Amino acid sequence: MKGPWRYEGYAATSMGMIATAAGVSSDTIYLAYGGKRGVIEAVIHSAMYQDAATDPHWSTAIERLPSGGDRMRAWVAHTCNHLADTSPVHEIIRVAAGTEPFVAQLRARLLEERLSLQRHRARQILLGVLRSGVTLDDAADRYSALLSPELHHLLTIECGWPLERYREWVTKLLIADLLTVDAQ
Repeated sequence: MKGPWRYEGYAATSMGMIATAAGVSSDTIYLAYGGKRGVIEAVIHSAMYQDAATDPHWSTAIERLPSGGDRMRAWVAHTCNHLADTSPVHEIIRVAAGTEPFVAQLRARLLEERLSLQRHRARQILLGVLRSGVTLDDAADRYSALLSPELHHLLTIECGWPLERYREWVTKLLIADLLTVDAQ
């Protein structure tokens, strides 16, 4: 994501800055989005739902992989790539949530959606390969925690881990923690 929010932060970014970065007038931005709130909602929606537009069948391809370990590796790789693409947007959301109530509500809604989606995907991808005592909901919760935007940001941005290191670490943890030995 490019633009003034990435460099100036949500609160410091004016509609004029957004318009200049877009190469249009402020009036055009106001007409198209109604204000800063409309712009951030459009940016977030575009970033968060790009998978559905660019590769609507990625999860079906993962489901068809032969082993639970193969499916987990592919699922983690896909999620890591998505997090790398959306990390700047998540940072804007984290910062803006502290000053804008609608962004705080949006952040809570995105978390609910992410948890619900991961539970659904866990059922599709991990059914029949989980260790004894690990439920699909437990697996989805652990997956969501390790592949949260916050942990991704901490390790890849704040600590400087390459994306590959983060992906390998999460993959090893999840396979060891969740899958039966036969499924690995």
